[in-house]
Amino acid sequence: MENLKTMWKKTACAIMIVAVLVTGILTPAQTTQAAVYSWMRTAKTMYLNRTINGTARNNVKPTLMDPYDCYDDYFYVKIPARMELYLSISVEGTSPFDFIRVYNNSGNEIGSVYSGWSYNRSSNRCYIKIKMNLNGGSYYIRQADIYRSNSEKHRYSVRLTGQFANAVSFSGLRKAYSGAAKLTWRRFSGVDGYEIFRSTSARGTYRRIATVGRGTTSCTNRGLRRNARYYYRIRGYKNINGTRVYTKTSATRSVRV
Repeated sequence: MENLKTMWKKTACAIMIVAVLVTGILTPAQTTQAAVYSWMRTAKTMYLNRTINGTARNNVKPTLMDPYDCYDDYFYVKIPARMELYLSISVEGTSPFDFIRVYNNSGNEIGSVYSGWSYNRSSNRCYIKIKMNLNGGSYYIRQADIYRSNSEKHRYSVRLTGQFANAVSFSGLRKAYSGAAKLTWRRFSGVDGYEIFRSTSARGTYRRIATVGRGTTSCTNRGLRRNARYYYRIRGYKNINGTRVYTKTSATRSVRV
Protein backbone atom coordinates (compact mmCIF):
# COMPACT_ATOMS: atom_id res chain seq x y z
CA MET A 1 0.00 0.00 0.00
CA GLU A 2 1.15 3.55 -0.63
CA ASN A 3 2.84 5.17 2.37
CA LEU A 4 1.53 8.40 3.79
CA LYS A 5 2.16 10.26 7.05
CA THR A 6 -0.89 11.69 8.77
CA MET A 7 -1.07 13.79 11.90
CA TRP A 8 -3.53 14.98 14.50
CA LYS A 9 -2.68 17.36 17.33
CA LYS A 10 -4.69 18.44 20.37
CA THR A 11 -2.95 21.58 21.63
CA ALA A 12 -4.77 21.84 24.96
CA CYS A 13 -3.33 18.55 26.19
CA ALA A 14 0.03 18.90 24.43
CA ILE A 15 -0.55 15.47 22.91
CA MET A 16 0.24 14.45 19.36
CA ILE A 17 -0.54 11.11 17.78
CA VAL A 18 0.91 10.37 14.36
CA ALA A 19 0.34 7.36 12.13
CA VAL A 20 3.62 6.64 10.37
CA LEU A 21 4.27 4.53 7.31
CA VAL A 22 0.55 4.10 6.80
CA THR A 23 -2.15 5.25 4.40
CA GLY A 24 -4.67 6.22 7.04
CA ILE A 25 -6.53 9.22 8.33
CA LEU A 26 -6.12 10.07 12.01
CA THR A 27 -9.34 11.71 13.17
CA PRO A 28 -9.78 14.19 16.05
CA ALA A 29 -11.09 12.82 19.31
CA GLN A 30 -14.66 13.13 20.46
CA THR A 31 -14.88 14.07 24.15
CA THR A 32 -16.78 11.60 26.28
CA GLN A 33 -18.03 11.98 29.81
CA ALA A 34 -15.34 10.94 32.28
CA ALA A 35 -16.36 8.04 34.51
CA VAL A 36 -15.04 4.82 35.99
CA TYR A 37 -15.78 2.60 33.02
CA SER A 38 -15.78 -1.17 33.44
CA TRP A 39 -13.09 -1.57 30.79
CA MET A 40 -10.69 0.43 32.98
CA ARG A 41 -10.76 -2.38 35.53
CA THR A 42 -10.32 -5.18 32.99
CA ALA A 43 -7.70 -3.61 30.70
CA LYS A 44 -4.53 -5.64 30.11
CA THR A 45 -1.40 -3.98 31.54
CA MET A 46 1.10 -2.99 28.84
CA TYR A 47 4.80 -2.38 29.52
CA LEU A 48 7.32 -0.55 27.37
CA ASN A 49 9.44 -2.77 25.10
CA ARG A 50 7.34 -5.88 25.78
CA THR A 51 5.05 -7.68 23.35
CA ILE A 52 1.52 -8.80 24.19
CA ASN A 53 0.27 -11.74 22.14
CA GLY A 54 -3.38 -12.72 22.10
CA THR A 55 -6.33 -13.91 20.07
CA ALA A 56 -9.06 -11.55 18.94
CA ARG A 57 -12.43 -13.29 19.05
CA ASN A 58 -16.05 -12.33 19.52
CA ASN A 59 -16.28 -11.11 23.12
CA VAL A 60 -19.17 -8.64 22.95
CA LYS A 61 -22.67 -10.08 22.82
CA PRO A 62 -24.98 -8.51 20.22
CA THR A 63 -27.72 -6.23 21.52
CA LEU A 64 -30.74 -4.55 19.97
CA MET A 65 -28.74 -1.32 19.60
CA ASP A 66 -25.59 -3.12 18.43
CA PRO A 67 -26.61 -6.33 16.64
CA TYR A 68 -23.13 -7.28 15.38
CA ASP A 69 -20.63 -9.79 16.73
CA CYS A 70 -17.72 -7.71 18.00
CA TYR A 71 -14.19 -7.96 19.33
CA ASP A 72 -13.14 -5.28 21.83
CA ASP A 73 -9.92 -5.13 23.87
CA TYR A 74 -8.25 -2.54 26.11
CA PHE A 75 -4.66 -2.09 27.25
CA TYR A 76 -3.43 0.07 30.11
CA VAL A 77 -0.03 1.80 30.12
CA LYS A 78 1.59 4.25 32.52
CA ILE A 79 4.05 6.79 31.08
CA PRO A 80 6.59 8.28 33.58
CA ALA A 81 7.21 11.52 31.65
CA ARG A 82 6.67 13.05 28.22
CA MET A 83 7.71 10.36 25.74
CA GLU A 84 7.87 9.68 22.02
CA LEU A 85 6.21 6.28 21.60
CA TYR A 86 5.59 3.79 18.82
CA LEU A 87 2.63 1.41 18.99
CA SER A 88 3.13 -1.56 16.64
CA ILE A 89 0.19 -3.90 16.01
CA SER A 90 -0.11 -6.93 13.77
CA VAL A 91 -3.18 -9.11 13.30
CA GLU A 92 -3.62 -12.38 11.46
CA GLY A 93 -5.59 -12.37 8.21
CA THR A 94 -6.43 -9.89 5.49
CA SER A 95 -8.91 -7.84 7.56
CA PRO A 96 -7.33 -5.52 10.18
CA PHE A 97 -9.04 -4.05 13.23
CA ASP A 98 -11.70 -1.43 12.49
CA PHE A 99 -10.07 1.19 14.70
CA ILE A 100 -7.46 1.95 17.36
CA ARG A 101 -8.36 4.55 19.99
CA VAL A 102 -6.42 6.16 22.83
CA TYR A 103 -8.03 7.42 26.05
CA ASN A 104 -6.65 9.38 28.99
CA ASN A 105 -6.96 8.30 32.61
CA SER A 106 -10.43 9.90 32.86
CA GLY A 107 -11.74 7.79 30.00
CA ASN A 108 -11.83 10.64 27.49
CA GLU A 109 -10.76 9.79 23.95
CA ILE A 110 -7.73 11.80 22.81
CA GLY A 111 -7.08 10.27 19.38
CA SER A 112 -7.93 7.46 17.00
CA VAL A 113 -6.78 5.65 13.87
CA TYR A 114 -9.33 4.12 11.49
CA SER A 115 -7.19 3.15 8.51
CA GLY A 116 -3.62 2.83 7.28
CA TRP A 117 -2.91 -0.86 7.66
CA SER A 118 -0.59 -2.72 5.30
CA TYR A 119 -0.94 -6.41 4.42
CA ASN A 120 1.96 -8.84 4.10
CA ARG A 121 1.05 -11.82 1.94
CA SER A 122 3.91 -14.07 3.08
CA SER A 123 2.97 -13.79 6.78
CA ASN A 124 -0.75 -13.38 6.12
CA ARG A 125 -0.90 -10.52 8.61
CA CYS A 126 -1.91 -6.85 8.63
CA TYR A 127 0.44 -4.32 10.21
CA ILE A 128 0.30 -0.77 11.49
CA LYS A 129 2.76 1.46 13.37
CA ILE A 130 1.49 4.53 15.20
CA LYS A 131 3.64 7.32 16.64
CA MET A 132 2.32 8.96 19.80
CA ASN A 133 3.78 11.91 21.72
CA LEU A 134 2.24 11.64 25.19
CA ASN A 135 2.76 13.52 28.44
CA GLY A 136 3.45 11.59 31.62
CA GLY A 137 0.34 9.85 32.94
CA SER A 138 -1.92 6.82 32.50
CA TYR A 139 -3.54 5.88 29.19
CA TYR A 140 -5.80 3.22 27.70
CA ILE A 141 -5.45 1.83 24.18
CA ARG A 142 -8.45 0.18 22.53
CA GLN A 143 -8.57 -2.07 19.49
CA ALA A 144 -11.89 -3.27 18.09
CA ASP A 145 -13.43 -5.03 15.11
CA ILE A 146 -16.81 -6.21 13.82
CA TYR A 147 -16.88 -9.93 13.06
CA ARG A 148 -19.07 -11.84 10.67
CA SER A 149 -19.59 -14.88 12.90
CA ASN A 150 -19.20 -16.06 16.49
CA SER A 151 -16.43 -18.46 15.45
CA GLU A 152 -14.20 -15.84 13.82
CA LYS A 153 -10.85 -15.29 15.59
CA HIS A 154 -7.44 -13.84 14.72
CA ARG A 155 -4.10 -13.95 16.51
CA TYR A 156 -2.52 -10.54 17.18
CA SER A 157 0.54 -8.94 18.76
CA VAL A 158 0.87 -5.48 20.31
CA ARG A 159 4.16 -3.80 21.26
CA LEU A 160 4.87 -0.32 22.66
CA THR A 161 8.37 1.12 22.33
CA GLY A 162 9.76 4.60 22.74
CA GLN A 163 12.06 7.06 24.41
CA PHE A 164 11.88 10.24 26.48
CA ALA A 165 10.88 13.13 24.24
CA ASN A 166 13.81 15.35 25.25
CA ALA A 167 17.57 14.95 25.02
CA VAL A 168 20.41 15.35 27.49
CA SER A 169 22.25 18.65 26.97
CA PHE A 170 26.00 19.23 27.18
CA SER A 171 27.08 22.06 29.48
CA GLY A 172 30.75 21.74 28.60
CA LEU A 173 33.48 19.72 26.86
CA ARG A 174 37.15 20.63 27.17
CA LYS A 175 40.66 19.27 27.28
CA ALA A 176 41.34 18.35 30.92
CA TYR A 177 45.07 17.79 30.29
CA SER A 178 47.14 16.15 27.57
CA GLY A 179 45.38 12.92 26.56
CA ALA A 180 42.19 13.54 28.58
CA ALA A 181 38.81 15.17 27.97
CA LYS A 182 36.38 16.54 30.58
CA LEU A 183 32.64 16.27 29.80
CA THR A 184 29.87 17.99 31.76
CA TRP A 185 26.12 17.95 31.13
CA ARG A 186 22.89 19.25 32.61
CA ARG A 187 20.94 17.02 34.98
CA PHE A 188 17.98 15.27 33.32
CA SER A 189 15.09 14.89 35.76
CA GLY A 190 13.79 11.39 36.42
CA VAL A 191 16.58 9.27 34.90
CA ASP A 192 18.56 6.58 36.73
CA GLY A 193 21.86 7.33 35.00
CA TYR A 194 23.74 8.35 31.87
CA GLU A 195 25.69 6.62 29.10
CA ILE A 196 28.64 8.35 27.39
CA PHE A 197 29.63 7.48 23.82
CA ARG A 198 32.79 8.36 21.88
CA SER A 199 33.97 8.26 18.27
CA THR A 200 37.10 9.31 16.39
CA SER A 201 35.05 10.92 13.61
CA ALA A 202 31.79 12.87 13.49
CA ARG A 203 30.01 10.27 11.37
CA GLY A 204 31.86 7.24 12.67
CA THR A 205 30.77 4.49 15.05
CA TYR A 206 30.06 5.69 18.58
CA ARG A 207 31.04 3.23 21.30
CA ARG A 208 29.87 3.44 24.89
CA ILE A 209 32.84 4.30 27.11
CA ALA A 210 31.15 4.89 30.47
CA THR A 211 27.91 4.55 32.44
CA VAL A 212 27.37 6.77 35.48
CA GLY A 213 24.62 7.19 38.07
CA ARG A 214 21.89 9.79 38.24
CA GLY A 215 23.80 12.03 40.64
CA THR A 216 26.78 12.43 38.28
CA THR A 217 26.91 15.18 35.68
CA SER A 218 30.57 14.99 34.64
CA CYS A 219 33.09 12.48 33.34
CA THR A 220 36.81 12.58 32.57
CA ASN A 221 37.87 10.40 29.64
CA ARG A 222 41.56 9.48 30.05
CA GLY A 223 44.13 7.59 28.01
CA LEU A 224 43.39 9.34 24.72
CA ARG A 225 45.83 9.87 21.87
CA ARG A 226 47.49 13.23 22.23
CA ASN A 227 46.57 16.02 19.81
CA ALA A 228 43.71 13.90 18.36
CA ARG A 229 40.09 15.04 18.07
CA TYR A 230 37.33 13.01 19.69
CA TYR A 231 33.55 13.24 19.35
CA TYR A 232 31.09 12.61 22.20
CA ARG A 233 27.38 11.99 22.74
CA ILE A 234 25.40 11.42 25.94
CA ARG A 235 21.99 9.92 26.71
CA GLY A 236 20.10 9.25 29.91
CA TYR A 237 18.30 6.06 30.85
CA LYS A 238 15.64 4.90 33.28
CA ASN A 239 14.89 1.32 34.31
CA ILE A 240 11.15 0.72 33.99
CA ASN A 241 9.67 -2.69 34.79
CA GLY A 242 12.90 -4.52 33.99
CA THR A 243 13.69 -2.73 30.73
CA ARG A 244 15.96 0.25 30.07
CA VAL A 245 14.24 3.26 28.48
CA TYR A 246 16.40 6.05 27.06
CA THR A 247 16.26 9.77 26.51
CA LYS A 248 17.05 11.15 23.10
CA THR A 249 20.78 11.35 22.45
CA SER A 250 22.49 14.69 22.91
CA ALA A 251 23.92 16.75 20.11
CA THR A 252 27.49 15.74 19.14
CA ARG A 253 30.36 17.73 20.67
CA SER A 254 34.07 17.40 19.91
CA VAL A 255 37.39 18.35 21.48
CA ARG A 256 41.09 18.04 20.61
CA VAL A 257 43.19 16.58 23.42
